[in-house]
Amino acid sequence: MKPKRIIIIGAVASGTKTAAKARREDPDAEITLITEEAEISYASCGTPYFISDIIKDGNSLIIRDPDYFRKMLNVDVLTEHRAESIDPETKRVEITNLKTNQSLILGYDQLVLAVGASPNTPDFEGVGYGNILTLHNIPSAMHIKSLIRQKRVKNALIVGGGFIALEMAESLIAQGINTRLIIRRDQILSNFDKDIALLVQNYIKAKGVQVLEEDEVGEFKADADGNVANVITKKQTVPAEFVLLATSIRPNIQLAKKAGIEIGPTGAIHVNEKLETNIPDIYAAGDCVETTHLITGKSVWIPLATTSNKHGRVAGINITGGNDTFPGILGTFVVKVFDWTIAKTGLSEKEAVKNGFETETIIVPANDKAHYYPGSKRIIIKLIAEKRSGLLLGAEIVGDGVVDKRIDVLASALAGKATVEQLSKYDLSYAPPYSSPMDPVITAANVLLNKLDGKTSSLSSIETKVKLDKMDDFILLDVRSKPEHDSGHIEGCLHIPLNELRSRIDELDKSKEIVTYCGVGLRASHAHRILKNEGFEDTKFLEGSMAVWPYKIEK
Repeated sequence: MKPKRIIIIGAVASGTKTAAKARREDPDAEITLITEEAEISYASCGTPYFISDIIKDGNSLIIRDPDYFRKMLNVDVLTEHRAESIDPETKRVEITNLKTNQSLILGYDQLVLAVGASPNTPDFEGVGYGNILTLHNIPSAMHIKSLIRQKRVKNALIVGGGFIALEMAESLIAQGINTRLIIRRDQILSNFDKDIALLVQNYIKAKGVQVLEEDEVGEFKADADGNVANVITKKQTVPAEFVLLATSIRPNIQLAKKAGIEIGPTGAIHVNEKLETNIPDIYAAGDCVETTHLITGKSVWIPLATTSNKHGRVAGINITGGNDTFPGILGTFVVKVFDWTIAKTGLSEKEAVKNGFETETIIVPANDKAHYYPGSKRIIIKLIAEKRSGLLLGAEIVGDGVVDKRIDVLASALAGKATVEQLSKYDLSYAPPYSSPMDPVITAANVLLNKLDGKTSSLSSIETKVKLDKMDDFILLDVRSKPEHDSGHIEGCLHIPLNELRSRIDELDKSKEIVTYCGVGLRASHAHRILKNEGFEDTKFLEGSMAVWPYKIEK
């Protein structure tokens, strides 16, 4: 039998992973990898840390060079070559050498599209001026770092409020650059719920990032050299010698569309569990592909490095005659923002509601270690569950403590279709340097379980603020000590310390709704239970209380 001819178009994560796995599975296959870039395997997720000089050497971001694949894996690597078209009938690919402009035709038995995604460039007036850049690969990172090293950037504007925007805001602030971040909405992190996103937003403001909320770019103005100098927004004009466009990315589907490959409802390439497209012997993997969300069962496009690498393994097995599948994703991710860690898995509350779930949620602040152990830090957990069944739907966690292991526990729970009650019984590890006897995940599950069982009722910070703004006739009851209250409280509250509540309970009107709050929610919950036991029917506690209150406080 003739060796199988495999062509992989695209590199970086899914393309190179496919090539490496295919070679391990089939030592005789003729494998050709085609990429428009000079490098084929690099860690694009590390570029913000290279720009901030946490990573000193840009070469350390290059995982494998082309020669490794040529010499060690016997893969024919065509760098700086562009695939122009695919003919599924004759099983041939037309390719252009970008250095010589010469064309060549290659035949294939199995073809993998691993063409990734590209930054969206918004159609702003003046967007073509110098030093208006995107961050998407090693050369773009080198360009930005060189610009900063020239010491000419005093003011920077980041357009967008996602992960790259936040990572780059940290990088620029660390280098003494006056940094503004502009967003069209009133919150960063649009895939998070507002109550959690506002906590991160306040945090980055405290770190020196100026957030231009509910604003947008109108026009860029240049200096005499043609480089950006000022940005005219909907509300103001701000100086900026460097602009980072970090609004969004799009899947690269042009080649697939030309070949008649099906594009899914998300705008990315549609594949089945084996990563096969609608055309026989053509597969697709990585950021150009949509996949199935494991909670909703619907198609989603959530480009993540973790997914791309898993895709590459599955594709490499299947194109060499194997039978592997990729069931879908939860969209689990984690990102560092200054000293905080931001993480999410599954559905946010707003995503769950949009997908037809009736939800119950809770927000719980907790220490990541035993509270008495040196270095104990706070994390804030939001859990989302289906109200009727108690099925866990998603989680969001932020804070300066250990977040990553908690989000991974919750991702595992989601993958196993756990209920909140089951989660509350998980056998998690404990020692004072690592956790408390009741891990924060289990504590949060227990608090949510109380809500699901009807034992407690609560409001989020957003819901409470809406009631305050509408001037609803309710009592907001601060049950902290007097020194705590005097150091900062929510405007319009009534103050009765928890240890005085039973003796002063006659001061409260049973006909009114009463919302209790404290420092982190524990005492507020106690006060709420006391009031219920004393016959107060309409009582709730403020989840997370002052620890998660993102609005103005009075002193």
